[in-house]
Order: sequence, then C-alpha cells, then structure tokens
Amino acid sequence: MPNRMSYLEKLAKGMTITLILSLVVFIFSYSAFANRTIPGQIVTRNSGTIYINGRRVMRVRHSGEYSSIDERAEKIYKRLSDLFSHPPSGTINFYVAPESKQVKAYCNTKLLFSVYTSDASLNNSEMIDLALLWLNQIQMEFYRLYDGYEGRVVNKIIGLASWYGPRFSGKTTACEETFNPYAFTAAHRTLPIGSILLVSNPDNGKKVVVRVNDRGPRSINREIDLSLAAAKTLGIHQVGVDEVTIEVIE
Repeated sequence: MPNRMSYLEKLAKGMTITLILSLVVFIFSYSAFANRTIPGQIVTRNSGTIYINGRRVMRVRHSGEYSSIDERAEKIYKRLSDLFSHPPSGTINFYVAPESKQVKAYCNTKLLFSVYTSDASLNNSEMIDLALLWLNQIQMEFYRLYDGYEGRVVNKIIGLASWYGPRFSGKTTACEETFNPYAFTAAHRTLPIGSILLVSNPDNGKKVVVRVNDRGPRSINREIDLSLAAAKTLGIHQVGVDEVTIEVIE
C-alpha cells in the first residue's frame, strides 16, 4: 500500500505540474496574440464612418475624387490605421493645408484625409472648419485625451488665450520651425518646447490639442498664444481673446 500511494502521489504531482505549465503557456500565448491584434482594433470603419477606439471621428458622405464613398473611406481608414499602428518618432505635427477646392489634413508629411466642398455642404460647415474638427478628433485619440487622461496632467493653468495667424506665416518660431497658422501649435513663455497641451474653452466645452513650438504671448496678462487653427477649433478666433483652461500632458 505505501508504494501504491507513493505512485499516485507522484502521478498527481506530475499532472499538476503539467497543468500549470499548460496554463502558463496559454496565458503567454493569449497575451502575445492580444498584443499583436490591438493596433488593428484601434481604427475601424462601418461604411463611410471612421471610428477610433470605438468613437466616431468622421463620417464620409460624398465620394469626393474617388469612385465611391466606400473607396474613399477605405483609403482614409488605411491611412489612419498606419498612423496609429506605426506612429512617427520625434516631432509630431498635425495641420491642415487649405486649397481652392479642398482642405488636406496631415500628420507630418503623411496625408490623412481631404475635405471637399461637398463635405462642407453636407455638414453645413466650411471646408476648413470641418477639416479642423475631424483632425482635432483624430489627434485627441492619438494622444488618448478622452478617457482617463487626468493622471497624466502635470500642470493646470487658467488664463487668457489670444491667437496669431497668417500675418506671421512663414516666420521662424522659437524652436526654429516655420510657423504655420493652420497647424495645431501654440506659444507659451515658460512651458518646455514640445509640451503637449489640452486647451479647453469653458464657455462652450470645446477642446483642442496643441504642441508648444514658440515663445509668447508678448502681453503679460495673456497666458498663451494659439495658432489660428487652434483658436478656430475652440471657437475664440472671432472674439480674439478669451479665458481658457490649459492642461499640460505628461
């Protein structure tokens, strides 16, 4: 009997070890598979509607220069999937480029999408306003600034924001970039160059992401100078100066 019990104990022990090893291999394999599939799950589309992280960022309702709405949406979907799966290194610059019949939206030198006059008409908007709206929603997702970002806020500032635009176009900024009024950028006197800021307008609830690439404002009673693109997105470009909340993102 003692020998038999010893054999059963050994068998049970061996089976337990095998089970544990199998479980470890399964967990590791599942984790690796999940990690591989996450990038492909970030950007999705349903017909002409593009989603990022489950939120709608744009809806294409006209074919534009493509043969169909589906073809155009598929092109945008692939470009955004590539952006989120293979984000650029170094400086990241989101901006739009207005043309006579369309407004193109870029991340660095990569075209993301275009807005046509037909899009603006269908959305009861202007081409540039619609392009800025869609692009800002994309960069909000890019920097993950919709849900649970509060723990990444390292500083919060309330102050007056002004803006500067086409009159300064082409001039050199403090970080030796060429100023583009249609890029999501800002000037601040002390925050480090390259800082990512989430700027909010408490009057209408609108938010915009900007990157600090210049020094200013000159007026000491103003906290930040926004680009025209950022000011239009916040809805303060017509009043010129307004109070905003600035969150510095880590």
